Amino acid sequence: MKRIFLFLILALTFWAGRDACARIYEVGPGKALERIRSVPFDRLEPGDLVKIYYREKPYQERIILRRSGTEEEPIIIKGIPSNGRLPIIDGKFAGAAQRENWNHRGRWLIKIGDDVPGDYVRIENLVLRNANNANFTVDSKGKHEYTANSGGVFLVKGKHVTIFNCRIYACGNGIISAYAPDVTHLTVRKCLIYGNGDFQNRKSDQEHNVYLQGTHTIVEFCRFGPPIACGQTFKDRGLNTIIRYNWIEGGFNRQLDLVDHKEYKQAHAFVYGNVLVQGQLSHNYNMIHWGGDAGHSRSGTLYFFNNTVIGKHPVTRYIDVQYSDCKIDLRNNAFIGQGKLWNYRGALKGLHNWFSKDIQSPQEKYLGISGDNPGFMIGFKIPYFPYLGSALINNGISHLPLPVEYMPLPRGGGWKRSVVQAMDIGAYEFNPVILKKHFGSK
Repeated sequence: MKRIFLFLILALTFWAGRDACARIYEVGPGKALERIRSVPFDRLEPGDLVKIYYREKPYQERIILRRSGTEEEPIIIKGIPSNGRLPIIDGKFAGAAQRENWNHRGRWLIKIGDDVPGDYVRIENLVLRNANNANFTVDSKGKHEYTANSGGVFLVKGKHVTIFNCRIYACGNGIISAYAPDVTHLTVRKCLIYGNGDFQNRKSDQEHNVYLQGTHTIVEFCRFGPPIACGQTFKDRGLNTIIRYNWIEGGFNRQLDLVDHKEYKQAHAFVYGNVLVQGQLSHNYNMIHWGGDAGHSRSGTLYFFNNTVIGKHPVTRYIDVQYSDCKIDLRNNAFIGQGKLWNYRGALKGLHNWFSKDIQSPQEKYLGISGDNPGFMIGFKIPYFPYLGSALINNGISHLPLPVEYMPLPRGGGWKRSVVQAMDIGAYEFNPVILKKHFGSK
């Protein structure tokens, strides 16, 4: 008994000591620190918390995060809102107190990793904007242009990084990352990302809302809007990427551009529970690109299930496969609009999908059913939601590569998906009890 008591005392002392070592740095009006640059970022330890409080004037400062937390004690950079308004970090004429060891001057507003990694770092509740090539950074030597491919967040070297509840716009790339082994297990959750791109050349298609290249990336519960130029709404060169429960809408180019990286021999992706809506003024009528664009093949399978895909043009092509060794697995998806489903390259298979009758799909393959009207609710707070009598209800299958547990909201976020009888086709599940609980009457 004495041994057990002694063990408990030692354990409590150990954990109390860990908590006591963690520091909290507060930045903002009336706080100990007035400027972000006053935080000793290069001395942060696991468990340290940096609180950045909202103020009327944006913070015009840049940050390098090259210290690591742990799984139990991440390093957290957290915005503290005021009446729902998030603190703003503005790249226009922003300066940094830290010096880079790997020079990426002009490429970042927040840089994670440098010559050393920033592992187990969490960034949340911040607005990041104006790191674009129409603006300048400043330092002791003067002002310097941002590059066209600058990032609101530039993840150079870091594992298990989380970006949560941030609004990122008016940057070259909203989020841009390097590739494995330097970057793995990035999570982007509940963010609003839009209006990023080349501000000097609106015809450029080289800058995107996100440009991700690491392994085991998860992007969930986000809202993606149109880029400012001709880049992709969402671009990924990763390995085993998961894109789920997002609302991805608009843009002149593709909604999803899932392509190759020479470091990965075979790269699958899992895209499920999303709403994808084509831009009204698209220059590229392909919505989903799978396979490659840099001379290598992704050589994997795109597992695409329980998505609702809305085409906006008579000649929309919903899926564009680049290489013959690339595969598409379609299950429980709703494709609404006109045009062609696929470009007949690679291998396509599927079950229990629903297609508008004006979408041309391979007649030699049975992929699902077609019809005139998917049966969406009229005037409901969430577009593309099935209603009683819809052909989408109870016509899906439950045998899926990964469980579909949530449904997306138009502005980001989501709520639990509760299956009544059989799974529905598309991103949404009709459940009268859940609808009444969350939204009342329509």
